[in-house]
Amino acid sequence: MIGEEIRRRRREKGLTVAQLAKNAGMAQSAVSQIETGKRSPHSASVIKLAAALECEVAQLYPKAPSQPSLEWLSDEEIPTSRLEDLPEEARAQLEKRGFSDLYFVPLEEGEEEEAVTIRINWVRLMDDHDRLLQKVRELERQNADLTERLAKARR
Repeated sequence: MIGEEIRRRRREKGLTVAQLAKNAGMAQSAVSQIETGKRSPHSASVIKLAAALECEVAQLYPKAPSQPSLEWLSDEEIPTSRLEDLPEEARAQLEKRGFSDLYFVPLEEGEEEEAVTIRINWVRLMDDHDRLLQKVRELERQNADLTERLAKARR
């Protein structure tokens, strides 16, 4: 767990929970709860804790057990997106949620790739004229109509 790694690194540096919290600009209770696993840290908190512990964010996460060999895609086949390529409204929503500084860190010479699990949430912004949204609303109306007819038939 990330909390265990934060605690291990804090102790390794000879810091108290109060000192780490102060260095990270966080409440002492928040750091304590993260360390004990009573609270999952937000990404902003992880970034602050990593900076206070003078380590990379990735170093705070436990490594996944080795996976069987996977068939990798070539670089040309991997879809990528940059924040600046998104529509302005999508960018504004992501920035509002703290995703204003997305980037990739290249490996340094001698470093090896590690298996990392990433959860990606895909967001599609729709307006009232979007065909998919119109279809969903049509299906919702049909469902409500069928539910109502079924309820009448049961009476």
